[in-house]
Amino acid sequence: MRLNENIINKNIMQYTDIYRSAYLKAEDLSGRTAKHTISGCTAEKVGDDERLVLAFSENDRSLVLNKTNATTLAEIYGPETGEWEGKPIKLVPSTTSFQGKMVKCIRISPERVTTDV
Repeated sequence: MRLNENIINKNIMQYTDIYRSAYLKAEDLSGRTAKHTISGCTAEKVGDDERLVLAFSENDRSLVLNKTNATTLAEIYGPETGEWEGKPIKLVPSTTSFQGKMVKCIRISPERVTTDV
């Protein structure tokens, strides 16, 4: 795990700097959209389920795809996950209902992202 030396040297850090998830979470977007380039897609065991997981060129953390995000990617770039590599996507902070509560989530924008954005 890499830690920012400036944070350590100043003794100023958030607990999430130490207990960092291997996967992107909605809070990681800080309320802003983010463009990422897909560097790979694998099927991984996450909890009790097998899920598609995206890796990115710009980030060392992956995104576990729920069915909504996987369907969005298939609609944009086709159903073959190998064809997604090298493609840009926009991650958007959103909310969804989960177990009767509204929770933060990450959605993949259904719009194609140009490489010059």
